[in-house]
Parts: sequence; structure tokens; C-alpha cells
Amino acid sequence: MNKIEAIKRVNEELHANLLNERNTQWSTVVPYAGDEGWWLKIPLSGFRQEQHFLICSEKAKSFRHIRIKANTILSPATRFRCKDQTADVFISAKNVKRLVDTLPGGSKFSFDKYVFGEYSF
Repeated sequence: MNKIEAIKRVNEELHANLLNERNTQWSTVVPYAGDEGWWLKIPLSGFRQEQHFLICSEKAKSFRHIRIKANTILSPATRFRCKDQTADVFISAKNVKRLVDTLPGGSKFSFDKYVFGEYSF
């Protein structure tokens, strides 16, 4: 599964062209500091628009669609570890029931309530 295929799959399921290359980030599980998970790099200005994140687990043969509507997360610079006007997020794959940013310097922000769909492949 890749980003283009996942975007197509979600849009087909929703019967709409909601996701595209510009408003969607793709992340696959990677190792980090003795853990595994997904990296998201979100420009702080991006929180003013609707954001879509597709996080994929090749091992589980599934991906999740996280949808954050415009201006839902106020003051993102206080919620995430930031560098160069970009929120740096690492979501651990250890517990897929809890999608929480685990980076030091953040507020342990949970993405659980923003999961919009889950897809197997």
C-alpha cells in the first residue's frame, strides 16, 4: 500500500474526493528510540485547514485515516514539540488503541477521537 492507493481507497469509500496530495500526509511504521511508530510533521499554519493523515502498518496490513478539521486544535505550538514552525509528532505503534504523541516536549496529545476510518488491505 502506498499514499496514492490509500487516498484512492478512502475517496472511493467516502464517495467523494475529500483527500488529495496536498491535504494528506502518509506515514508508515518506522523504528525510533527502541519503539516503533508513525512520524507526522505538520506545519503549524496547516492546523488552520482540514488535515488528513494516513498511518499505515504493513505488518497489520491496515491503515487508519485521521481527520482533523480546520481550527480544531488551537495553539498547536503548545501541544506538540515544534521546530521551525512545524509540529513534530511521533505516535507509538505499541498500543494501536491509543494513538498518542509520545515525544518529550509535547502534551501527550491523543489522536484517538480524530480517527475517521480504518482500512485493511
